[in-house]
Amino acid sequence: MNRYELTVILRNQEKDALTVKTKEILEKHGVVIEKEDSWGTKKLAYQIDGEKEGYYFFSVVQSLPETVKKVTTEFGLNTGFLRSLFVKLPNQKIA
Repeated sequence: MNRYELTVILRNQEKDALTVKTKEILEKHGVVIEKEDSWGTKKLAYQIDGEKEGYYFFSVVQSLPETVKKVTTEFGLNTGFLRSLFVKLPNQKIA
């Protein structure tokens, strides 16, 4: 399994329900959440679906590479998710 940083921008009005939904989607696909953090509501650089602000949810997760595409597709099917981004973390060497 690879480690990823996952950042999701959610609609601000539905942030509590969508945060729970994000975790449910990840658990459904077998993604392990190592760390999660809320960055709060921030002004967007440009409007996304008419939204000027978004709620940022950040987490470090472990996932199989093929699962990332499935999760991203499921995020895209829900209108509450404005954007999502998976960034693969480099393998860390143990000294």
